[in-house]
Amino acid sequence: MRHYFQRRLLLIHVIGLALIASCLLLSHWQWNRAHYARQAVPVSKPVAFEKLSSPRDFLPPSSVGQLTQVSGTWQTGSQVLLPSRPIDGRKLLQGSQPALQTDLGNWVLELLRLKDGTSVGVIRGWHSATDRFPSASGSASLRGVVQPAEDAPNSAAVIASPLITTKFLLSHANTDIRDGFIVETSIQNGLTQVIPSRAAFTETGLRTLNVFYTFNWIFFALLILLIWIRIVRDEVSSAT
Repeated sequence: MRHYFQRRLLLIHVIGLALIASCLLLSHWQWNRAHYARQAVPVSKPVAFEKLSSPRDFLPPSSVGQLTQVSGTWQTGSQVLLPSRPIDGRKLLQGSQPALQTDLGNWVLELLRLKDGTSVGVIRGWHSATDRFPSASGSASLRGVVQPAEDAPNSAAVIASPLITTKFLLSHANTDIRDGFIVETSIQNGLTQVIPSRAAFTETGLRTLNVFYTFNWIFFALLILLIWIRIVRDEVSSAT
């Protein structure tokens, strides 16, 4: 065994170890780069809803949590009261601290018809009364926060019944419906503003090219190891 650690072979060992270590470090670096997480940054000024949502398409993750401005006409008789919901929508998420029974009330949902003929659900606010709140009518221009349908895939499910889904909104609409809904922030008529359940989404994923580079560097490390062993064996053989 001592033949493999002769003084004249020490430089070969040092170079071999350095090259393998470099390959493994580069492999680790590429593996970290392969995993990414991007969070949509909420804008400070409202964005037109038509730029955040397209008709007959899913709501983009980057639109969730964004402040929006939308105009349209209220659909007559579209008001729906969503019972047993807290002011803070985040308390509906699975794993969060549930709201006290005394803090529960109704979310007031109405449908706003847009200029293109589609409609979007709007949470106008929260109130604790059991009787119906006056329905909205006429034209409106409002601000709000964009939210995904409550059955959209996410790390924390919404625990409520009924859920605000595209199918649920369609059952109350006279037109095609936009995916997701809006939580109004320009509150009027004595309602309390609802705190949206969802903040800006964090999008995670895997970059295939960087995964390829990861295993590429591991392959180089194994190749260097084989060359290193071969050189050392040849050197020892020639010396004996």
